[in-house]
Amino acid sequence: MTSSLTFKQSQSEQEILDVYNFNMEIFTESTDFGWSLDDIKSEIENNWQLYSAAQAEDIIVAALFMKIDKGVLYTKNTPIRLDYQGNGYSHEIKEFYEDVAKKNKVKTIVNICPADSFRMISLNERHGYSKTGKTYGENNFLEEWEKKISK
Repeated sequence: MTSSLTFKQSQSEQEILDVYNFNMEIFTESTDFGWSLDDIKSEIENNWQLYSAAQAEDIIVAALFMKIDKGVLYTKNTPIRLDYQGNGYSHEIKEFYEDVAKKNKVKTIVNICPADSFRMISLNERHGYSKTGKTYGENNFLEEWEKKISK
């Protein structure tokens, strides 16, 4: 599959602000973390890297967080903007995670997603992830999914 999304790490204050501002209304179903500028900066301070997933390089359709810790690539992302769902972008994001894992010689990807997000759970299952049984957050609302990567 040829990617139609561009993935860009947000490194400057302006790039972080651009991801934050791209359309806050799309995150009505994003309940794994608060979508405020302070929340985003807190994630970055906890060693998460913020990426934008953009169509045509200027329309951000999702925000991604990734970090590598002890040989594991940890991932989480916002839902795709409502008006861009159904275009295969979630699958492209999963492929991007795998490319990052392979590039960094990481053998395990862990995805953290809300326990009630049927879309994200179904996507994890279709991409070969399995539940680890670990949960996080208030009321154990976040579930951990794992995928082993081959060479």
